Amino acid sequence: MTLIIATGVCFSADKYEKRAKKEAKQMMSGKKEPAWQVAPGKQPLDMQLAKAYRMEEEMTDEGEQKWIIGTAMSVGENFDGAKMQATTLAIQEIARTIQTMVAAEFKSDGGNKQLGSDDAATAIQTVMGGTQWVMNTIGRTIPVVECYQILPNKNKNVRITIAYNEKTARDRAKKALREELIKQGVEINGKLDTILKD
Repeated sequence: MTLIIATGVCFSADKYEKRAKKEAKQMMSGKKEPAWQVAPGKQPLDMQLAKAYRMEEEMTDEGEQKWIIGTAMSVGENFDGAKMQATTLAIQEIARTIQTMVAAEFKSDGGNKQLGSDDAATAIQTVMGGTQWVMNTIGRTIPVVECYQILPNKNKNVRITIAYNEKTARDRAKKALREELIKQGVEINGKLDTILKD
């Protein structure tokens, strides 16, 4: 039994590493576009990509996605400015995923008439009203991939991939949503309370 499990883990690791090495080789070749590089002190690109692939497929014990992944690129005259902008865009991508995820719960419950239609509509409208409030709930993210290109005009094109724990995202967003709905005068009870606590 132990041997079978160990073999399975090795197979999975090989799958991610082979895919990552192939992609990293293409990205760093500079044949089709400026070669991608990593900053000094960062892991090699293939190791970063392999980590990203693992996290994209990692599941919780309950069989749900463990990580929300955000990837973005930004061009700037200097590396730090482009990195900051790319990170902000990646966080916005994560925020949009959280919005969609939380709104889907209300749409599902509202459609099943388990939740008052007015409460459901108010909750969905609040969730989808803008990404900024969701972004404000996002805590520490995990850097997964960080690389850059030097473009012909010497600008830096920075690519950032970050990960955020799905359960933490859901819990923090629902807590913030509860506070926002109370501000709007929505009474938190019954099914609405159950959804906001899940």
